[in-house]
Parts: sequence; structure tokens; C-alpha cells
Amino acid sequence: MSCFSCGAVDCDTVLTWWKPPLHAATQGFLSPIIAGGNPKPFALSQEPLPNKFVLAFCGSGTGHLTQALKTVELLKERGMELAGIIADTDASQRMMDEMVAPLGVEVFTVPAITLVDGQKGMVPIPMVVVNTLRVQREMARREAEILSFFSRSRASLILTFWNVPIAYFLSKFELPRSLRVVHIAPQFAHGSLNVRELRTPIEVITKATVDVMADIFRRTGPCFPISSQSLPDSIPPILEVPAPVASMSPRLILCYFLVQHDARRLEQLIHKHPIPGVEFHCFTSVALTPPKDRPLSINSHPKQRALFQDLFARCTGVIVSTGNETIWEAVSRGVPVLTMPTADHGEQMLNAAIHARNFPVLVRARSSLAIEDVRWLTSFELSEDARAESAALRTRVASIGDGIGDVLRAPAAEVL
Repeated sequence: MSCFSCGAVDCDTVLTWWKPPLHAATQGFLSPIIAGGNPKPFALSQEPLPNKFVLAFCGSGTGHLTQALKTVELLKERGMELAGIIADTDASQRMMDEMVAPLGVEVFTVPAITLVDGQKGMVPIPMVVVNTLRVQREMARREAEILSFFSRSRASLILTFWNVPIAYFLSKFELPRSLRVVHIAPQFAHGSLNVRELRTPIEVITKATVDVMADIFRRTGPCFPISSQSLPDSIPPILEVPAPVASMSPRLILCYFLVQHDARRLEQLIHKHPIPGVEFHCFTSVALTPPKDRPLSINSHPKQRALFQDLFARCTGVIVSTGNETIWEAVSRGVPVLTMPTADHGEQMLNAAIHARNFPVLVRARSSLAIEDVRWLTSFELSEDARAESAALRTRVASIGDGIGDVLRAPAAEVL
């Protein structure tokens, strides 16, 4: 089709021609780094037991962990026993003490491929590659130690929540028939995105990276996307469904950011443009330091699950970096969400587009924080459309039991 303005080729073709080559080039660069080889025997000193399972999660945030913990409950209801937890070095000690230690099982920690620094923001892409190679070397060095953990657990099922080091480690082995591996993560839903619809080079590179990582998981077991929509072979968000909001008064805005820069931006905005009658509570890895000449204009807290949950149950709006769990929980609760991807965080950019598309009334996605958007949040009133969006997600989340049943019935993958 000819372009109306230039008479040559379709403008959409002109504007998007570079995206598939960039996607292919990124995949071509990354694939050799994580290439598999001839698998070797997975030597376990004890035979797995049919009712035992191990969970592996990743990251410094609570998203993958809370999904994993809810899965523990669902599997225990089906007579299964948690035999161990695998975390990575990004997990905060507070989070591990509050949420993992009470489970009373052995915790094994693997090195993390760090993507975000809580103080400085995104790690440069060349350093991510260096970190990936470092993690591969460390996992190889600790092979006997990792195999010993799996032997002690005697687990016949390994569930991973986007723990790439463990997925890569398992892909190096020919797994016994008595051991099944299943992978669950929202990232698998990104595979359905059309690369031509992405807007920036960072998003295209991230899409290619996620596709390569997904291939690692597929080597050892079926992969289930977590999605708020009924995608093929997907399961609903794994959430503790919160009570629906009863009133939009008094106004309490709950905030969570991966990096402190975004929290400081919010604090400066509220100082410059006060919003009377609204209480702001903001969580970051470390609490904000007050400016030298005045107190903070918002309440600042270090990450802590108990206080966050208490405030979430009373909040009338959420400002958050663009993960998944908090946005899904807020929509389930029926409160509006203002979400901004962490700067240069390609995965969060993809998440933002998906959430804004899936929840056009309750979610507003922005590339940066502006006072006009904060005011939209603080003046939001529930409409029938907003209630309908919330009710639809609550209904889908309620079917998670069926989704876990699909996970348990999934056949083991053939070794690639």
C-alpha cells in the first residue's frame, strides 16, 4: 500500500522496518551465550518422592515470591509437601525473614543476574551480559552443591518462577522420568506481543531477550504464562484476592518504586503542589532521606511486607513501578493505578502497555510522573466501568485452582 503523504511505501512499513532485524540481531547475539550442550545425567543420591515439590523464585521484589507462596497453599491443599525453596542473591534479608523463613524448609540461594540497582536504576546492558556469564560460571562451580540440595529435597516436582540460573542449570542435564519441571511466569505472556507494535529499541531488545530466556525454560518443562486475560494455555494471576474498596474517603495513596529516583520525584511534586486531605505512603528499598531545609512531604518507608499490606487494605489509589502483582491486586480491589516503568527497564515498558490495554479505566500508564496524573488518582471516583473491570479480574483470579490443576497435569518436556 502506498503512503498518502509520500506516495512511496506504507508509512507503517517505513516506521517499523528496523524492529524485526533488531529483534533477530539481539537473539543472535544472546543465543550463543546461553546455548545448551549435550545433556548429562542428573545424578541424585535419593529417589524423588511423588508428593514433594521445590519452588524457585527470583528478584528483589515480592511479585514472584508471593505468587510462589500462594502456589504453596494450593499445592498443599492437594496433598503435596513443600521440600525446599530456591531464591537468588537479589532477595532482601527482610523479605526472606518475613515471608520465607516461616515456611520452615531449607532455603538454597543461587547467584542473581541483577537488572536493577535500587539506588542507581537499571544496570547497563553490557554489564548484564557480564553478570550472566559470571552466574553461569558460578553455577557450574557449585554443581555438586546444587545437586546435593535436590537430592536432600527428594522433590518429584520443581516449579520455577522465572529463576533463569536454575532453568539454565537444569537444561544442562538429562532429567529422570521421576522428576518433572514446570515453569510459571508473567514473562511468558510477552511472547505473544508483535514486535512491530513495540515503540522503542529498548522494548524490542527486551522482547528478544525474554524470548531467548523463555527458550531456556522450555528445554526442561512446559511454560505457563500468568495473565489477567484468557490467553491460550495461561493461568490466572496467583493472588490473595483483596477485599473490594468500600469508600474513596479518606484518600490514601500507596506507592512502591524499584529505585529511589522515582520516589524523590514524587516527594518533590507533592512538596511543590500540595494536595490537601490526601495521605501518601511510599516504599523503596531504603527510606528517603529528608531534604536539609524541610521535612519530607510524604511518608517514606523501607520495603516491608506487613506495613505495605496494612496500608494497601486502606488505600484509595496506587502509584507503582510497572511490575504485575501490585497492579493486579489494586485492580482486584477496585482502586485506580498510576504506573510508570523504571527508566530504561524494557520489561516494565512491555508490562505498562499490557496493563493499560487490559484495564483502560483503572490503569493509567505514563513514562514519567506528572502532577496532573497524581491529581487524576487522588480525585478518582468509582464508575460502573471501573467496577466491571475489577469484577472481571476477580472472577478470573478465583479460577486459579483450575489453573494449578492444569499445571499439575502438564506433561514433562522432551529434552531438546
